[in-house]
Amino acid sequence: MSSSMARPFKRGLLGGTFDHFHKGHEKLILNALDKCDFLEIWITSDKIASKKSGGVQSFEERNSFLNEWIKIKSESEELMHAGKVRILTKKLEDSVGPAEWRTDCDAIICTIETFPACEKINSTRINSNLHPLNIIKIEHLITEEGTILSSSLIRKGTYTRDGKKWINESQVSKNLQMPKAIENTLKKPFGTLFKGPEEDTSIAVSKLKKDFDLESHCGKIVAVGDVCVSALRDCEIIPDIAVIDGRTKRQDLPEDLIPKIQGYDEIISCKNPAGQITSEFSNCLISAAKSEHKVMIKVDGEEDLAPIILHLYLPLNAYVIYGQPNEGIVVCISDEKVKLRCKSRFESFISN
Repeated sequence: MSSSMARPFKRGLLGGTFDHFHKGHEKLILNALDKCDFLEIWITSDKIASKKSGGVQSFEERNSFLNEWIKIKSESEELMHAGKVRILTKKLEDSVGPAEWRTDCDAIICTIETFPACEKINSTRINSNLHPLNIIKIEHLITEEGTILSSSLIRKGTYTRDGKKWINESQVSKNLQMPKAIENTLKKPFGTLFKGPEEDTSIAVSKLKKDFDLESHCGKIVAVGDVCVSALRDCEIIPDIAVIDGRTKRQDLPEDLIPKIQGYDEIISCKNPAGQITSEFSNCLISAAKSEHKVMIKVDGEEDLAPIILHLYLPLNAYVIYGQPNEGIVVCISDEKVKLRCKSRFESFISN
C-alpha cells in the first residue's frame, strides 16, 4: 500500500514467538502494516517460548533478528509514517499481553489458529465496557509443496527461512559421483576438531563429550565411522544414528572391533561405492534422519560422504561426529550455515 493511502486502523497489536524469523513472519507483518498506521509486535518471553518444542531461540536472538529486519526495511517507505518507523517491539510476558485493556489500539492481528484467542480477548474487553478490537486475520505463507511455512519446520531442518526445501527428493533419486575438484576440500575437518592419537580415540572423544556436554544434549547425536561409533559407545554415548561400513582407512576391521548393534531399534543395510552417493544410501540416511528411533546403517562400501546428506535432513542443532584420519575426532553442529554449505557441495556432485 502506498504511504499516501489511508489505512483503516491506527494502531494494531501482534503477538508471537518469531522464532527463526522467516518469510511467513514477513508476510504477517507486512499485511498488518497494510491495515494499520502503527504496529506493536509483542515477542514472547523465554518462559512462554520454552513451552514449545525444543530448539526455540532465546528472546535476545529473536528480538535482535526482528529488529535488524525492521532496521533494513525502514529504509523503504513501507515501514515509515510521518517520518517515524511504524513498528515497535516489546516483550510478551503472558498469553494476552495488553490487548484486554489498551484503549489506544483499534486492531489485533492473528492467523486462523489464534483467531479464537482474539475473540476471547474481545469478550473480556466488552465485559469491561471497552470497544472490541478489529480482528485482522492473515493467511499463512504456503510452500511449493502445499505446507504452511512455520518455525517448527525450520527447526526440523527440512525447510529454509524462504520456504524452500534444503533438498528435494528428486535430487537424491539418482546415483551421484563426487567430483575430483572437491575431493581435497572434503578431507579437511568440517567442524570442531578434538585432537587425539588414533590408537586411543577415547582421549579425543572424552574431550568432546565434556566440552559439548553430550549427555545433556537434547538434539540428535550422529556418528559416522566404525571407530567413532565404538569410541562414543565406550564413553557411554549411544548415537541416535550410527553409520558404519566395517572398515577404517579402507581396511576391513576385525569382527570384534565392529560396533555392536545393542541399543538400536532399527538396523538398515545398503550399498554405496567409494566416492559416490547412491540413491539407496541417500534414502537410508534420510529415513534415519527423520526417525524418532535409534538407527544403525550398515554400508556395504563406504560411508565417508554420509554427513553431506545427513546435514540436509537433520533437525537444527544436531551433532554430527566423525573421525579425522591422523588427527582426532570432529563434531559439526547442523545449523543453517552448515546446511547451506552442504547443499552447495551436494549440488556439485555429478549424476552417473
